[in-house]
Amino acid sequence: MELKEYTFIVFGEEYHYNPLGVVRSLGEEGIRPIVIAYGGREHVVSSSRYVKRAHHVQTIEEGYRILKVMYCNSKRKSILIVCDDVVTSYLDEHYDEIKDYFYFNNAGECGRISKYQNKYISNKLAEKCGVRIPKTWFVKRGEIPEDLEYPVLTKPISSYTGWKKDYYVCNSEKDLENAYKAIKCEEMLLQTYIKKKNELCVDGIAWNQGKNVFVSIESLYTYLLPDYYSLEMTVNTFNNDEIQVFLEKMFEEIRFEGIFSMEFLIDDKDNKWFLEINYRNSTWSYASTKLGMNLPVLWAKGMVDGSIDKNARKQVSGNYIALAEIMDFDLRVRKYRYINIFQWFIGVLKADCLYVWNWKDLKPVVVAWFSKLARGIKRR
Repeated sequence: MELKEYTFIVFGEEYHYNPLGVVRSLGEEGIRPIVIAYGGREHVVSSSRYVKRAHHVQTIEEGYRILKVMYCNSKRKSILIVCDDVVTSYLDEHYDEIKDYFYFNNAGECGRISKYQNKYISNKLAEKCGVRIPKTWFVKRGEIPEDLEYPVLTKPISSYTGWKKDYYVCNSEKDLENAYKAIKCEEMLLQTYIKKKNELCVDGIAWNQGKNVFVSIESLYTYLLPDYYSLEMTVNTFNNDEIQVFLEKMFEEIRFEGIFSMEFLIDDKDNKWFLEINYRNSTWSYASTKLGMNLPVLWAKGMVDGSIDKNARKQVSGNYIALAEIMDFDLRVRKYRYINIFQWFIGVLKADCLYVWNWKDLKPVVVAWFSKLARGIKRR
């Protein structure tokens, strides 16, 4: 059967350009997905012209109930694409209930992805599979190991507990004690702080219980922020044999199937240090779609047919610029004032890929910007 005959479901946040990119990736291939969108006052993702049907829910649990009641088809599996760590973990914990009805990000047994979302466990596996990791201590909040080496970075144990709020660079024991007063996580990592020159992000897919791995793009940030990832990047075709071998070892060990992204820190000597794996679609994957490597469609094909086109990888000519324009405006123009609105607008015009603006799918653009304007007026 053709992929268009399958039911595709996108499960993610309503007000986020990550699931919006998945919806557009599918829609541009003639596939109209069902959307289960949670949270968000404005219907950004579900307003896309490519959406076949939308379910607006306030919680992941409510979305999961809709998934089970309405879309568990015993005759043919549906293709379920998740767009954030929390949904990934939730579905992983309910793996046994839905494994016969959906193709979705999994590691072959209940709770196995959640296990490897633990950064301490994934760091140890990454080191075993041959990449650099910073020296790491696993601690409970308030603990200070005797052999700790400063400066250190505090880091949440998983991407969905604390995320950016519990990251602190500590140059002394006093700094660490002060950080502990603000940190919410009960357990965390302390890592030797490595000064960042840049970050390398790679996006791809895995299927056949992790035995097959296809990586489409690699991205480098064009600027750095003190407390957030950057929203503009140069994108190139992935071409790194060392990382390819590492990914194959890592995913076969985990038995992971799904769309993924992986992040590496680049230091001032151009060494690459493993940061983390995101076991779900990333925002940046829509740039891959624009470059002819549609990860949601390729992954669906890999899961259904067991293989993808051997010529799936496309070459990027020169540095391709992708920009998450709304958040870039919020951070570089409004918060940090690194650039003015005119410079930002010029950057938008020069970008090869935008994550919100799309002239073929304008309603999400209007909803996103109008809601931002309305909230700004209300605050004033």
